[in-house]
Amino acid sequence: VCLYNSYGKARRGPVGACGFVERGRDFHLAQLAYAQLAVFIAHWQSEWQNAIGGLQGPSPGALQQLLDNVDRTAEQVRAGLFANMLAGVSGSADPKVLSAMITLHSISSASGTEQWVAQCANKYMEMQQHVAALQAELRAAQAAADLEATLREFRGFLENGQFSDAAYGLVQLRKILEDNTNRSSSPEKNKELMQLQQAYASCERDLDEAVESSLAEAFDCAPNAGVITISCSLPSGGDVGELWAAMEVANTVDKHLKGVADELLKHVLPYVLNGTAFLQSHIANGESAHLRWYPSTLQPDGKYPIEHVEHCCAQLLTVLAEALFRQRPATLAAFGRVFWEPFVQQYQAAFLQHVQGSTVAALQARQEAAHMLEQQAVAIGLAQLGTNLAKCLTHAIRQSYHVVQEGYLAMARELIVGHNPHAQPVVVGQPLPIDLAFYQRYKQGNVKAWEVLDPPSGWDVSGPVLATGYYHISNTVMQLVMMIDDALAYACHTGDTSMAQAIVGAVCKMAVMFNTMLPTPPASDAPALALQHHNDLQYLANHLLLVPFLFGPELRHLLGAPVWFGDIALQLRNAAKAALNDTLQVQGAAVHEAVLPMLELSATLAQGRTLPAKEAEPAMSGARQGALHTLRRAGRLLWSSLAPGVALEASQRLLDAVLGTLMSDVLGKRDVGEIEGSELVKLYRPLLDQAVPELLGDVDLTSQGPAVEGLDLKELVAVTLVQRSRELRKLGAVLSLLEARLAEIVQAWEVGTLRAAGLHLEEVQRLVKALFEDTDYRAQCLQRMEAAE
Repeated sequence: VCLYNSYGKARRGPVGACGFVERGRDFHLAQLAYAQLAVFIAHWQSEWQNAIGGLQGPSPGALQQLLDNVDRTAEQVRAGLFANMLAGVSGSADPKVLSAMITLHSISSASGTEQWVAQCANKYMEMQQHVAALQAELRAAQAAADLEATLREFRGFLENGQFSDAAYGLVQLRKILEDNTNRSSSPEKNKELMQLQQAYASCERDLDEAVESSLAEAFDCAPNAGVITISCSLPSGGDVGELWAAMEVANTVDKHLKGVADELLKHVLPYVLNGTAFLQSHIANGESAHLRWYPSTLQPDGKYPIEHVEHCCAQLLTVLAEALFRQRPATLAAFGRVFWEPFVQQYQAAFLQHVQGSTVAALQARQEAAHMLEQQAVAIGLAQLGTNLAKCLTHAIRQSYHVVQEGYLAMARELIVGHNPHAQPVVVGQPLPIDLAFYQRYKQGNVKAWEVLDPPSGWDVSGPVLATGYYHISNTVMQLVMMIDDALAYACHTGDTSMAQAIVGAVCKMAVMFNTMLPTPPASDAPALALQHHNDLQYLANHLLLVPFLFGPELRHLLGAPVWFGDIALQLRNAAKAALNDTLQVQGAAVHEAVLPMLELSATLAQGRTLPAKEAEPAMSGARQGALHTLRRAGRLLWSSLAPGVALEASQRLLDAVLGTLMSDVLGKRDVGEIEGSELVKLYRPLLDQAVPELLGDVDLTSQGPAVEGLDLKELVAVTLVQRSRELRKLGAVLSLLEARLAEIVQAWEVGTLRAAGLHLEEVQRLVKALFEDTDYRAQCLQRMEAAE
């Protein structure tokens, strides 16, 4: 037990009597020890009972005999235990077990069995250590011999050009080094490990230098001479495929493939891809190959030809796969990982440089050639399925559409920025489609009343839809419309859906650009320019609405749906309407300011004061002439810039604004005497009668339509303007009522004359109350008017 306690302390530290028990051999020896101890205890108990059986106590002799028997039995137990232990540790014993045996001398006498066991264990340990040292020396000598043989064999492989065998030897040496690194624990082991490390580093360096030297001979790129020479057979006698196999075994292939890829991407492909050089290849009997590139000839348009780019790249890939990489799948796949993606990026960049100015057919032809090139790269193992070369070309072609779109937008932007508002305007439009036969019959008096009232009323509906006469636009919008037509015609000519979509988008942007980049000139400072800008916007909107009729079938076939610019046309028309409204507001304010003196005279009359005849007539005439002069100037501005139909509408709005002010003045009076009413008629009637002639005084409409004998377009426009101006008719009716008797007013209301002039019952009643005294007769007349309503 003490022996096993000592052994347990040597292995695990202080333990109890049973604390050292564990699995394996130690567990077996512990079982033997406890079995011997159990036999000893059983024997001792039996001897003790025999010695004292039936007695009051043992005799001295019996006790002595008992002790002798105990000593003898203990000696036998110890001898058997040590024999079992020695049998269990025969051969190469555990040093820890031997150390435990050596410590037995401290717990026994000099002549005891433990002392003898300790001496034997000590001697056995010395012998075992000596044998271990001899074995270590033998292993070191054997390892040195093996290392020398491996190095000698490695150098022989290098000298004979057997690079793959040399690489395998290097891998074997690396494995030995890794195993020794894991087992190194003694100074001798560390020394051996250091020798291995030095030998491995030397072999690795020699192999790398030999591979680089052979690769330089196998792949000779001379950019200055414009040639790449590939030697399939190495000077040492091996094949270039042997070289790549060695690199793969030595795990250095990526580094050398990266060098080959860099040479091609930096010194060869840039010139081939941009068209400045074309490539020619030649393979001689499978022993060598040559790639030469020659300068391309500049074309008459100042560009280099690019049709041969994909063919040259295909030749390059074929020569590399067959001559340099010897159709090795692993090598080709590794080269593709370092070469293909940068090549795709270079190809895409070069492709985009040639997009502008190329036709869609040429771009699509190059796309097909690139697709074939991509398929070849996949077939030889340089690229994987689903590579991004075709995708990048698709993106490039889409970008080419974007480039075309941006080109049109750039031209439109340059045109708009260079707009000169003071440049000579351009006359556009078509003559008014007048029905000549209708007016001939009208002159002869053969036109019935319903023909005059019923549309088209002398208008030739068989003519163009937008035949609204002639008007002025700027040269900028004219060129912009021509640019839009050219772009759409180009889209139809190409027959490409994506191109058509891009150009239709460009047309929308060009129209919006014109509307946003050219604001309307201030109507207060430059009314003529504001009206011309109105015409520009209206002309552009009308042209956008005509596009479906000009290019509709072709664009519908390409896009699969009708082309409609109605939304943008409405925006342009709204902007044009705003410009016209601003101008009319400014002109209306000028005319209103001109009639203020007349309103002041009316206020003077309302106060019961009348001017002497000598003063009244000049004052009225001066105020009236100022208003008429302002109207004449406004008419000249409107009719010299706008189309006849728009000018007619603007004139009507201007008249309504001015004459409506005068009518409101009359209807707003609460009490109008007979003299005041007469003076108001003298004040307003001349202006009312001369308003339309003065407004059209400087208007020349002879060029707006075909000449018809006996027909004056100005007179026709004047009649139309009178019919359209509601305020003019109302003011005329109100002035007539100022001089009429009450019975005449009632009769005019009952027959509908006043209602036809645009007057309402409340307005007539208010005027009657202001003109006539409150009598029973007036009440009866008002009742009659209400009844006639």
